[in-house]
Amino acid sequence: MSMPGKRQNLRPLICATQWCGLIPMILGSIIFLLWVWSASTLLPLLGLLNMVLGLCLFGTGMGLLYALRLRAGDRWLPGTAMAAVLLLGNFPLALTYGGLGSQIELARQREAACRAMQSNPVFTGAADARRPC
Repeated sequence: MSMPGKRQNLRPLICATQWCGLIPMILGSIIFLLWVWSASTLLPLLGLLNMVLGLCLFGTGMGLLYALRLRAGDRWLPGTAMAAVLLLGNFPLALTYGGLGSQIELARQREAACRAMQSNPVFTGAADARRPC
């Protein structure tokens, strides 16, 4: 509870809350872009670990937002809305990267299958006849 005559400096808590949203967002974007560029098999695992980290930081950030609300009382704190947007924005971003990643991986697998089929021209069945290359 805040005292009426004394203003608390809550800016460090607001910054910490914003970083709870930014860290998984930045790491996830770097991991995704590196995976698109390199097609490394380690990076999807790092992406999953980043999702776990993001969930932990989401809980931490929401707890910090709640603590800020308790300390601020009725006054509006600039930066808390941005922190909430950053925390919640990680969920649609992760879904977008997951959807894009599955489409990219499917295209890579199709390309590899077409290259394999072109290097081995032996007809192996109706599945090869239907496969577009």
